[in-house]
Amino acid sequence: MSALVPIHYAPPSVNTDRRSDGSLILTSGIPLPPYARCIGDWLVAHAAAKPEHVFLAERRIVNGMPDMTPGTWRTVTYQETLQRVRALAQGLHSRHLSNEHPLVILSDNSINHALLALACQHIGVPVAPLSQAYSLMSKDFAKLKAIFALLQPGAVYVEDGGTFAPAVAALKREGIAAFGPLPPDTAFTPAARQSYDVAICMYHDQGLIPLKTLDMDRAHRADMEAFRR
Repeated sequence: MSALVPIHYAPPSVNTDRRSDGSLILTSGIPLPPYARCIGDWLVAHAAAKPEHVFLAERRIVNGMPDMTPGTWRTVTYQETLQRVRALAQGLHSRHLSNEHPLVILSDNSINHALLALACQHIGVPVAPLSQAYSLMSKDFAKLKAIFALLQPGAVYVEDGGTFAPAVAALKREGIAAFGPLPPDTAFTPAARQSYDVAICMYHDQGLIPLKTLDMDRAHRADMEAFRR
């Protein structure tokens, strides 16, 4: 067994700035050390410094389950990762993915998932991994459709086409103008508000908390008929 590598934590150091308007600004008391321009720069540097070192590893999947037999790991070195990331990045670029049309990943964590995410970062394209529950547990795929309406993805990745076939079929049929439900923490983001004219909220706090936070003085609300018991 390999020896454990000690972890060195930064000492707790927080600067507090109490402003006259009542706001409180917290900043780290530790100066920011030099950092890479982006994650892709780290990958390039590690591929040059230690090309044969393993970067990613996962159990091989047999009949839908991880193979626990010793020595059955799938591994990818830093050099192999960089080569594959560059190839995938070129493919994504050729498909015209962009900030307006990102990549959506429906599958769970895996080496393929990581390679695609790194490829997107390599060319500055957003990548949105979604919870598998939206595709595998839902019956009407309402949340999945709502997310796609907001993101307008340029491509979708699924690792197992058969497992995700119902969700993919539902997305192909998608085209409705009204969608939901959406959780309040995403329904009122700037991108989300561009996609609708009116938000219908089922409960008081679902609507009024974000509404007042966004614009206390100019926001408008309309209360509908009271609940019937």
